[in-house]
Amino acid sequence: MAARLSKKKLGITTTLALGVTYWYYKPVRTNPPPTIPYVPPPFVWKSIPESILKRFTVPEPKRDGVAWNLMSSLVIGTTGLASKGFMQCSQLKVHGLEEFRNILEDPDRKKGIITVSNHESVLDDPLLWGVLPAKTLFSIHKMRWVLGAADICYTSIFRSYFFALGQTIPTIRGGGIYQPGVDFAIDKINHQGWIHIYPEAKVVQENKMIRFKWGVGRILMDADHEPIVIPIWHRGMHLAKPLYGTKLVHLGKPITLVFGEPVDYSDIMREWKEGKLDREAARIRLTERLYDAIEKLQREYDQD
Repeated sequence: MAARLSKKKLGITTTLALGVTYWYYKPVRTNPPPTIPYVPPPFVWKSIPESILKRFTVPEPKRDGVAWNLMSSLVIGTTGLASKGFMQCSQLKVHGLEEFRNILEDPDRKKGIITVSNHESVLDDPLLWGVLPAKTLFSIHKMRWVLGAADICYTSIFRSYFFALGQTIPTIRGGGIYQPGVDFAIDKINHQGWIHIYPEAKVVQENKMIRFKWGVGRILMDADHEPIVIPIWHRGMHLAKPLYGTKLVHLGKPITLVFGEPVDYSDIMREWKEGKLDREAARIRLTERLYDAIEKLQREYDQD
């Protein structure tokens, strides 16, 4: 009898020991970690090849030689001719082009030009400049310099040279308004150049612009002389080159392109210089005025 009780106690003790051991060492069920999308490392200015970087360094950018200017003219001009072909295949309506050309080609002009526009497609530049005459497209000293995303345009040797020859200023997205690309744009404005900016800083294919970045405000404030600012609004490029679904460019789409009258922002600059506005407040008001100017063109021509 005692032996049976001892075996029973031993069995109970063993079962309890095994149960406690399992409870202690059993795997703990946890929810799987959330899937975190891959975020590429930030693009930095020094990622650009040194031979290209020298051309965008202020205050002493590398001077362009005859060979560079010739290749630049070929890149911009031939791309411009292809853009002209695209525009001729579209249902195009253009407003204010002659007035803009008169400003651009004025031999007595002493100020730089800044054009600002909404951004509907990754091909807004260069395709929309196909409305300009061929002689302007092949004249690199008259053609625009455009601020472009360095993490797209300057990711390889070939791309770097192509976009540098195409007068695309490398801009670091998220790098703020005090970065070398913006410094270079100001330098070009100070030499009566033409700078084109997409203040939204991204493609927006909805029929409503998003808030503008402040970089354009800094350029206006830090230029030696107040630049001529031309607002541009366009509609239809989202149909010609949708952001998703296809890599093809669709021909024959209705496109409206409007060049507005120069924006008067002298009152904001005067208040800032008189100390009535600090730098940040002035940048905000300048940016808002440009936004309003483009939005006004949209209200006027959206149903054209």
